[in-house]
Amino acid sequence: MNAVILWELRRRRFFILWWTVGIASLIAMTVLAYKAIGHDAKQLNATFDSISSSAGGFFGGSDFFSPIGYISSQIYYILLPILVIVMTTTLASSLMNRDENDNTVEYTLARAISRWRLLYSKTIVWLVVVAVICILTYFVTVVTAQMANLSINQVDLLVTHLLSFAFSASFGAIAFAFMAVSQLTRKVATSVALVLAFGGYTISSLASLVDWLETPAKFMPYHYYDTVSLLNGKIDRGLIIYLVGTVCVMAIIATIGYRKRDIG
Repeated sequence: MNAVILWELRRRRFFILWWTVGIASLIAMTVLAYKAIGHDAKQLNATFDSISSSAGGFFGGSDFFSPIGYISSQIYYILLPILVIVMTTTLASSLMNRDENDNTVEYTLARAISRWRLLYSKTIVWLVVVAVICILTYFVTVVTAQMANLSINQVDLLVTHLLSFAFSASFGAIAFAFMAVSQLTRKVATSVALVLAFGGYTISSLASLVDWLETPAKFMPYHYYDTVSLLNGKIDRGLIIYLVGTVCVMAIIATIGYRKRDIG
C-alpha cells in the first residue's frame, strides 16, 4: 500500500508544483493590491455603501475595504474556493479515472492489495496533495498580508485558511466519492460537485434579495460559509456539521461503492 501511495505522489509532483504556484501567485497579487487602496479604505467603503446591500451577498460581506473585509471578499469567499474546487475535482478525476482509462488498474489489483486498500491509498494521496498546497499557500498569504499591512489576527487567519480549504475541498471529496461508486456516477461526478458548489453559492447569495430563496439557501453549504466571521474568530456550527457530515457520508459511499463496482 505504501508503494502505491509513493508512486501516486511521485506522479503528481508537478500537479502540486503548478497548482501551488498558481494559487499562491493569485493570492499574492490580490493581497498586495491592498497597498494601493488601503489608505482610502474609509472613502471607498462610503462609496460602495449604496450597493453593499445588493452586492454584499455575492462577496460574503459589505465592508469590502477594511483589512478583514478585503481579504474575506477578495480571497476567501470567491477566489480561493473557485481555485480549490477546480483543483480538488481535477485531482479526484486523475486519481480515480486515469488508471482505469489507461487500463492499468487491473495490474495494480493483481498485486497483493485489496480494493479498499487501493481506495484508501488514493484517498491518502488526495489528502496529502491538498494539505501540501494548503500549507504552502497559507505561508504566502501570511507574508503578503504583512507586506500589505493587513492587520489580521494570525490565529484567525490560519483557521480561516484551513477551513476555507476544507470547505472548498469538500466538493472535490464529493466528486471523489461519486467516481468510486460506479461507472455511471463516475461520468457525472464532477458535474454534480460543481453544480452543488456554484449553484449553492448563487442561491445563498441571492437569498438576501429573494425572499423565497431563504429556505432553500439553508440547505446549501455556502449558507454556513461566513468568511468575515471566521476572520473575526467565530466559527459557524453549521459549517463544522457540514464538513464532518460530508466526510463521513462520502467515506461510506465510496467504500461500499468501490468494493462492489465493476472496474475497467
